[in-house]
Amino acid sequence: MAKDWAKPFYNSDIWKTTRKEILRQSGYSCEICGGHAREVHHEIELTPDNVWNPEISLNPKLLHSLCGDCHKAITKKQKGKKLDDCDEGFCFDADGNLTPGEG
Repeated sequence: MAKDWAKPFYNSDIWKTTRKEILRQSGYSCEICGGHAREVHHEIELTPDNVWNPEISLNPKLLHSLCGDCHKAITKKQKGKKLDDCDEGFCFDADGNLTPGEG
């Protein structure tokens, strides 16, 4: 769920258009597992200081089409939380990236 300070950004027309284009370009395919992507991940976590900086919040090079499970796993990893809820058939590689396979 978006934090209160981020809601105006996520409700903006420019974000909705950018999000739709990122998903369309990926064919609505998750960049990690190949599943159905419904979410767009910001490689650089948005903060109150950078949310309106288009080089961060709208930069296609920093946006990734993901399914909900992969997005949740990446976000947990970024926040340093335990990653014990990977779906069967996925593991984390030596660099900490979620990938298909067995750990």
